[in-house]
Amino acid sequence: MATEHPMDRTLRWMSENLAGAQRAVHLPGHEDAGKPCTNSGTGIIVCCYINALGKVLLKGQGKDHQRFKGFVTQCMQPFLQAGSTKALPPPTKTKKPGGEEWLYHVYRCGFIHGFYPGNARWRRSANSRYWTQRGGVTLNIDALVRAFFDGVEVFRQKAKDDPDLRTNFGKYITK
Repeated sequence: MATEHPMDRTLRWMSENLAGAQRAVHLPGHEDAGKPCTNSGTGIIVCCYINALGKVLLKGQGKDHQRFKGFVTQCMQPFLQAGSTKALPPPTKTKKPGGEEWLYHVYRCGFIHGFYPGNARWRRSANSRYWTQRGGVTLNIDALVRAFFDGVEVFRQKAKDDPDLRTNFGKYITK
């Protein structure tokens, strides 16, 4: 059996971890026991993986927001376009509108640093829309996960086009 390349193994692990989090259900004793739940863990995992792969794309350079933005802008164009066409208002932490700003400043920072992203909401839905704005900005976690999985495929192509990304994947992701 051939040995799996570290980049391929890491991308597989990311996909498996994220898919597992997305399948989370409410625990026994909860009024919705056994039913799918929307959890901030799925959001945290997506955001961490976006950041990590952005670090590889930027070859270990840049700060967190630059790395995060690097992956979103290079590998998640449909997500970015949806955030632009929805005319999302600027989040309170920044004056820049758009999905990337909301995802980073409100959701990623909210999940990681503040536990809960304030007045922003998230939901699970088979609907393909990333964002809704009824009663506030709401992120569709399932659509975000699909966008990330699609972004991983774009990332794979970028690694084919720039073999340095694949060759130095381990060095860049840990830098």
